[in-house]
Amino acid sequence: MSMGRSNIKQVAERRRTDIKYFIKSLFSMADEISHSDLVYTFFHPLLRDQQEEINIHATKVKERKSGQMSRSETHSIRGQVKLSLHYQRGTLMVMVHHARSLPLVSGGQEPSPYVKVYLLPDPTKATKRKTKVVRRNCHPSFMEMLEYRMPLEIVQHRHLQATVWNHDSLQENEFLGCIVLPLEAIDLTSETEEWYPLGNMISR
Repeated sequence: MSMGRSNIKQVAERRRTDIKYFIKSLFSMADEISHSDLVYTFFHPLLRDQQEEINIHATKVKERKSGQMSRSETHSIRGQVKLSLHYQRGTLMVMVHHARSLPLVSGGQEPSPYVKVYLLPDPTKATKRKTKVVRRNCHPSFMEMLEYRMPLEIVQHRHLQATVWNHDSLQENEFLGCIVLPLEAIDLTSETEEWYPLGNMISR
């Protein structure tokens, strides 16, 4: 039994529709599924192709050639992040509560932010910790505890750097703001909780 070209085309179109529905359903699931390493590894090339179809890639290339500012420079740095710090039982505990008043990102969309924390100096990035991604929210709640097991005398000679980023599965993540706290200036033996204004990245 043979199929004509028109029938083959119809079958292909139906399968294409089914695949698009499957991908849309997958990426609307919980973050631990839609943002898993397996999903990124398997579907990233397909998503990149879709990006090219809607001309996002062409726009990005055009911007690079014209020497425009990077995406992180296209919006003003603003907003705040709320942290609490406490040292007990040999562990520095950094609670990332919320962020608020984050700027819109490329295309006028709400960001999908996450927070990344280091204890500087850290040339090997051994102290890197990060929160989950909160999708499409200028006022995200993270409510995640990040822990560092190290002696207090070492902690007190570090600077805590917390950066807020917009997660983008198709392009480079976009910088939204940064805070740097000298831990020697903070009484870590009792819990401190505060909103901190976000600023530009500081090299250390």
